[in-house]
Amino acid sequence: MNFYNKKFRKIASVIIIVIIVAMILTGVVPYLF
Repeated sequence: MNFYNKKFRKIASVIIIVIIVAMILTGVVPYLF
């Protein structure tokens, strides 16, 4: 159970980082072009 929790947390943090990066990119790209 503990291992699953760690694994789930790692996946969740990666998803959150990807979403934040995507939001930043969609906010910055229109100004570059």
